[in-house]
Amino acid sequence: MGGICGIVQDSQYGQIDPKLLSPMVAQMHKTHQCSSSVDSWGTMCLGVCHTPTYLAGTATIRVHGETVGLGLYGNVYNLKELGGNDITTDPFDWLLHLYLHDGMSLLSRLRGDFVIVVWDGREQIFFLATDRFRVHSLLYSQQGPHLVFASCMQALRACPLPLEWTINPEAIIDMTCNSVVPTPKSIFREVRKIPPGHVLRYQRGQVTLERYWDMNYLTSDLSPQDILIEKLHSGFQDAVNCRLGDELHGNYVGSFLSGGIDSSTITGILAQNCSWPIKSFSIGFDVPGYNEINYARMAAQAFKVEHYEYFVSPENTFDAIPLLLESFDEPFGNASAVPTYFCAKLAKEHGVDILFAGDGGDELFAGNERYATQRVFDYYKKIPSWFREHVLQPTVFFLANYLKVGLFHKGKKYIERANIPYPLRLSSWGLLEIIPMTDIFNDDLVKNLAHQYNPDEMLYEHYRRALAEDELDRQLYVDLKVAIGDNDVLKVTRMGQAAGVNVRFPFLDSRLAEFSATVPANLKMRGLKLRTFFKQAYAPLLPQAIQGKVKHGFGLPIPVWLRTDKRLNQMMRDAVLGPELAKRGFFQKKMLEYFVDQHQSDQTSFFGTVLWNIMMLELWMRRYSQS
Repeated sequence: MGGICGIVQDSQYGQIDPKLLSPMVAQMHKTHQCSSSVDSWGTMCLGVCHTPTYLAGTATIRVHGETVGLGLYGNVYNLKELGGNDITTDPFDWLLHLYLHDGMSLLSRLRGDFVIVVWDGREQIFFLATDRFRVHSLLYSQQGPHLVFASCMQALRACPLPLEWTINPEAIIDMTCNSVVPTPKSIFREVRKIPPGHVLRYQRGQVTLERYWDMNYLTSDLSPQDILIEKLHSGFQDAVNCRLGDELHGNYVGSFLSGGIDSSTITGILAQNCSWPIKSFSIGFDVPGYNEINYARMAAQAFKVEHYEYFVSPENTFDAIPLLLESFDEPFGNASAVPTYFCAKLAKEHGVDILFAGDGGDELFAGNERYATQRVFDYYKKIPSWFREHVLQPTVFFLANYLKVGLFHKGKKYIERANIPYPLRLSSWGLLEIIPMTDIFNDDLVKNLAHQYNPDEMLYEHYRRALAEDELDRQLYVDLKVAIGDNDVLKVTRMGQAAGVNVRFPFLDSRLAEFSATVPANLKMRGLKLRTFFKQAYAPLLPQAIQGKVKHGFGLPIPVWLRTDKRLNQMMRDAVLGPELAKRGFFQKKMLEYFVDQHQSDQTSFFGTVLWNIMMLELWMRRYSQS
């Protein structure tokens, strides 16, 4: 994979030997062949690994006898808009001059997905920044006089300096309960992630993080709906077109196509605006309830694109697990990474280098089923409080306790959930709401926590920080930070890189996102109908069946396969019930046995998902221990 890595230290310690970067750069070369360069500026060294279809490079200048340097990796889509037709001949010099003029305010002018590094020798300041949605990851560790940073954990850990690497007990709980370790934490206590839309500043041995961009839902655009639809069409068209660029042509461009609203809309817009045939790629499963490839075929036929399919099997999943462990920085439990990889691999085999993905659409325009679920609970609060508290709730609870009628038990559960306040209700279906933490995790691990820990703390923090008044907008904001920022974008980007494909996300365009925040919440979602505004805007483009389709995506039937496929089941049992995990002291052995027993008898996906998370955690730990 491409990306950046480097070391910076306090100026009193002098220059860094560039040779220290050699093993770090070598780690980023492992997955794919790419060229690299190493620059030494003042008391820092920067390595950049270049890969095709990404903008990657550096520029330096001397100002008053001091070095000012800039490095960038990723995609910047508005270079010509900012600098004229000549800018693409030497974009790094131009970006450096933009920094000299604007300082780090240049970030607000860039449109794209990138990581950027600046060394300013005039004040001995180092800056490290991500794009607004952090399509490209950035990790860092400050230990002693050194700040070490890299695009991936493997490169960071290859640093030859004497650094500490201690497993973070909070991350074990995060991974088990939520499939990922949330930003800014990582699997190691000593390593942090730079959040989306943030810039790190390092000066005189001190690190500070500053937010330079965020979503703001406080200002609504009250234009008539037809005007808002025109703005959406224009903004989305622009988001797609700028990601096409002048350098792309037909054989290199394709789209993920699940048959859902987002991927179908992007595929349709590409087909309408490109003078060459667009290729689309879909994944299917031979498992009832999971295979929705007919919707993808329907969209491909409607848009007259070259359509390709691949059916993922349990054998594919088993064989892909080592690649998953190699591709992610830490334990990662989103099983849909498997079909995402095979879809990107299929595209690469058909000559595609650039894949367009629909991630972010549900989080901008209210397409996730959980928004409707929360609104159903909100309706309960609209009943007058005296009637709820003195008539309805006592009656339903009494009947649920004394009558064996399912309707009343469902009513009781509904009232109990509805009575949970925001933001706690957003996580009220998780593992720790069913089983206490002390029953799942070993006492020693729980004692090593810095405080009484809740793996949904970051979710609650995002909820409270949201610049929004409407509950729906707050939930959209939370999902952009958690579901998109910590999960989906990382999954799709890394699986694309593993297959040798550059993935671009039109929905995660800053201008389109800012526009979506101004669309009134009551237009985005009317009653319990999801995505009403977006669906109305693109009704002329999308087949009727797709407009009414329930969201599914590239979900993997892993709970089914962990139960029915012999090799996956055995791998799960060896990892979850084996002696290696027991020696680590993370879990209560009896609870792991309970999870396995429940998964074998329970037909829901709940325990299968938990077991997949624990299995991927243990397999990652084995790989980490070996390395």
